[in-house]
Amino acid sequence: MGSDKFGVQMQELAKIQKDWHSVSERMNEMSKKLGQIEETIAKAVAVDLASSQLAGIPGFGIAFEVLKDAKDIAARASHLAATKEKLTKEIAQDAQKIKAVMSEYEAIEHKIEQELKKHDKKHEKPKSPGGNGSTRIDGGAKGGSKGGGHHEQPKSPGEHDGGGDLKDHSTGDWKTHTDSRGWDGWSTSGKRHPRNGEGKGVEARPNMDGLSAERKGILDRALDRAEHKLGYSQSSVTNGYRVDCSGLVSAAWGLKGPGLNTWGLMEPSVSHQIGKSDLKPGDAMISGEHTVIFGGWADAAHTRYIAIEDSGSQGCVSHVIPYPYYPGSGPYHPYRRNGVE
Repeated sequence: MGSDKFGVQMQELAKIQKDWHSVSERMNEMSKKLGQIEETIAKAVAVDLASSQLAGIPGFGIAFEVLKDAKDIAARASHLAATKEKLTKEIAQDAQKIKAVMSEYEAIEHKIEQELKKHDKKHEKPKSPGGNGSTRIDGGAKGGSKGGGHHEQPKSPGEHDGGGDLKDHSTGDWKTHTDSRGWDGWSTSGKRHPRNGEGKGVEARPNMDGLSAERKGILDRALDRAEHKLGYSQSSVTNGYRVDCSGLVSAAWGLKGPGLNTWGLMEPSVSHQIGKSDLKPGDAMISGEHTVIFGGWADAAHTRYIAIEDSGSQGCVSHVIPYPYYPGSGPYHPYRRNGVE
């Protein structure tokens, strides 16, 4: 597992800490030099020219001005020393904070690694709590038995159920069908979600050259919803499918409407988990919170890819995002629809 899952590189924190230590050492060196300067200035300031034998010597006035300057320098040096002392303390405090942050990230990363190991040992798909999935990507839906608002799912105009063969089950009805809860009534956040026609649309288009007819069909169905700029509502159906993330993937994968939720998409009867190196356009990235259609790699390093998704903030959109998803979310794993080569 990479340390960049948290949106920050541990190497960067280490470099910052090293830089702070370097600054601290330079401050200590400056402190020593400052002490020598203060000692020299103190001796100069201690000279009482007015009562010395030099008072009658020509040029005494110049020496007196030099003494005044020395006293001014002494005052400035004292202020500089105080400032240096303050900065030194702050540097020490910042170094401790950086160390604490690094320890915290390492602890979190270790915990997630242990959880992933437990998941791999079980070799089975997670079950939905209460049978419904969460779509917390919205920022308002919650997990638990209610499944982030996926209870009482609206029926599609064609009255489809879950499951089915890999084929187009869309109805061709692009009107908005919303249940009694209203467009945003399913959400506990109270926020407004994009309406149909307000989605971001197609910002990046997958390359379909050389793809099988099945995979082209998956991408075409996903892009169709992005091109119509559908919004986001777990209580609404358009073209036979729920207007949310799992509704889009259900439509793309040729499942019957109104579509499964995120947990249902991970059921062994529907899909199976694959490795990152096995990903092909038409597969999906799924977590318990959200899901997107994988449209192909956007760079040779395989750190970014084209995702076709329906999110609570952008509606339906096809765009380039980091792999596996934005920092702070997940964990996400690649899945392939059963029966797709």
